[in-house]
Amino acid sequence: MTDPIENHLEHLRQTRYSEASIRERGRILATLPRPVLDLDRAGAQDWWQSRLLREGGEARSASSLSQEASHVRGFYRWAMQLGLVERNPADWLPKVRQKKPAPTPVPEGDLHRLMLDAPDDMRRAVALAAMAGLRAAEVGVVRWEDIDPGNGVLWIRDGKGGKDRSVPLSSGLLSELGDPGEGYIVGRSMTGKAVSQMISRYMRSRGVDFTAHKLRSRYATRFLAATGDLKAAADALGHEDLSSISRYVIASSDTMRRGAEAAGRIG
Repeated sequence: MTDPIENHLEHLRQTRYSEASIRERGRILATLPRPVLDLDRAGAQDWWQSRLLREGGEARSASSLSQEASHVRGFYRWAMQLGLVERNPADWLPKVRQKKPAPTPVPEGDLHRLMLDAPDDMRRAVALAAMAGLRAAEVGVVRWEDIDPGNGVLWIRDGKGGKDRSVPLSSGLLSELGDPGEGYIVGRSMTGKAVSQMISRYMRSRGVDFTAHKLRSRYATRFLAATGDLKAAADALGHEDLSSISRYVIASSDTMRRGAEAAGRIG
């Protein structure tokens, strides 16, 4: 009998999931007890207990646990559709309550400090995240030929969910990227995890106490403050659900003041 996990991962490839998502799902599914199609309630709960702590004894974050449960749920949902199992064992997993953190985009002064005297590849990686809103996985694979200056767009190929999209190019971004070359804009192909770790280490080395993901939050915040167009911001960021961008965006003081003034008027 063929391995159901491998069959599932191949199904994801055929439905154009990104390779990064497929690798991560495969990593999580590899931790399930065998045979995976015989997982019962007790086995599911034992597996969950084994995932609560990292190897060093550190508790996993709620977001990590939620993501792992989502990968397992997706696998068994697929198995149910094919008639391989009668129910989804992930239904026996406890719900993970996550606090919704307030969005904290990288401040402009910190971004200026990051860009100042940065090595070329690092400057381009930071610029793609902060000035084009690219995900770390997208930063790692975008190529010079994906820039279309004639139409003023940067093409994202095979983004999250295997979808393509275009991101508007700005003169500021083009200036930071510098003279075009060949191949990958950041010098080599990198996984999203590698890009995130590389940028985060560099940020800490420059005294900027934020994660790489907050660069994307900066783009979303500036974009929405300038346009007020939630749909356009979601499209630029590659989100189908408009509510998804709330995790990145904090209202600008000008927007807040305009809103307060409008609400403070009668008639």
